[in-house]
Amino acid sequence: MKNNKAIFICGAGGSGKSTYIKEKLKNYKHIDVDVFYEKLLKSNGLHLKIKQFSKEELNVANSLFEKASNQNHTFLLECIENKVNIAIESIGRDVDYILEQRKYLEKNGYETSMIMIYKELDICIDRVEKRERSYSKNVTIKSWNESYRNVESYKAEFKDKFYLINDGYESITESVSEKRLL
Repeated sequence: MKNNKAIFICGAGGSGKSTYIKEKLKNYKHIDVDVFYEKLLKSNGLHLKIKQFSKEELNVANSLFEKASNQNHTFLLECIENKVNIAIESIGRDVDYILEQRKYLEKNGYETSMIMIYKELDICIDRVEKRERSYSKNVTIKSWNESYRNVESYKAEFKDKFYLINDGYESITESVSEKRLL
């Protein structure tokens, strides 16, 4: 019997993934490359307004992102080894990568599911502009398109373990969180 849960929380930048995890999945380990990335940016003397970076700062930031990715992967493996419930935050642009992660998690005794949080593009752009770590509008648009073009693929793969939250998770929290998913 599978006791541990791994939930993929996907959606565009600014859709509310981190907020959902913080509010609804408090007892889950939060797997998010951005947590490591932001710490590395700050510890290396860089601010979080990525859209204002010089070319040199962007080069440094790109190398720090690779380091953050490695740290995030190590953290994920530690969580799996310790058999804790995990919430994996992702834009969801790479279906093959997520399905590979899913397969690995299930092989290691995890029950997997996915929540895709959908927000209108203009809301995502506005939210990204207002938060501490911001990037260009074009990056937000690209993230939005890459995320939501994969909805049908994820529906097909996760079947009854796929939940699409359209424009706010408040309306379905009881059915998803308390009864079926958690």
